[in-house]
Amino acid sequence: MFTVHSLKKEPETGKAARLSPVRLSGLFKHPDPVQFHQCINSTPMRYNIFNQIHKALRALLYDTAAMIQQTDFADAAEAEQALTRLQQVIAAFEVHAFVEDNFILPAVQKPEPALKTLFNQEHDEDHALAQRLAIMIKAFSHTVSATEKTKAGMAIQIAFTEFVVFNLEHMAREEDVLNAALWRHYNDAQLMNLNKIIIGNVPPEALSLASRWMIKSLNNPEIITWLKQVRSTAPEPAFRGLFNMAASELAPARWQLIQEVLMEGVMVAG
Repeated sequence: MFTVHSLKKEPETGKAARLSPVRLSGLFKHPDPVQFHQCINSTPMRYNIFNQIHKALRALLYDTAAMIQQTDFADAAEAEQALTRLQQVIAAFEVHAFVEDNFILPAVQKPEPALKTLFNQEHDEDHALAQRLAIMIKAFSHTVSATEKTKAGMAIQIAFTEFVVFNLEHMAREEDVLNAALWRHYNDAQLMNLNKIIIGNVPPEALSLASRWMIKSLNNPEIITWLKQVRSTAPEPAFRGLFNMAASELAPARWQLIQEVLMEGVMVAG
């Protein structure tokens, strides 16, 4: 099991290096364009260990929220599809919380113990919201009439909205506060190594689901960089699986552009 002792702390490199994109967005309530531009230019880009997974989870939340709003819970097939998706969402966030509790938070526990306490409390609240939603999903199976099913569906939608709001705010705080702490104590190479350790400890089914939603939510440069990294560091079957997943999930125009960039890299290397 990974422990924080496998990472060595990085000396603090100054205030600018501690600013995350989230913090930059809230730096000024009414920013002066010149000041904002100067601040962005003076802030180095750091490795964001949350970027890919949080984009995936946000996309999953957005898509599921739209699905729930459009679901006629009195229709058995529609209700089953929506409830199955909700169970997938709950499971995905349980895995994410497990990863953070066992890998991310231990990395800041010693230098900044208050942060671990704070985010442990938030994870407990998140778990409570997920459990309430799970109970509602189970209770739905006992509804009989169309009216009962519709009312239960409305209650589930409200509970899921609360779950969405909490997790969007929670992930934003992580990308701001936790990133700043990680950047204070570790360099990018160490954080990338931590991410590799995390990937090796995620169950294959959960990793596959996360990868699919990453493909759906990342921008083209991020997908290209990801595919290049996997191609250069992972076994061929792993790269081929991600490559095929991208081909099936992305719009044809986007996938064509990405393929062209990937092929340019192969031709140059050859």
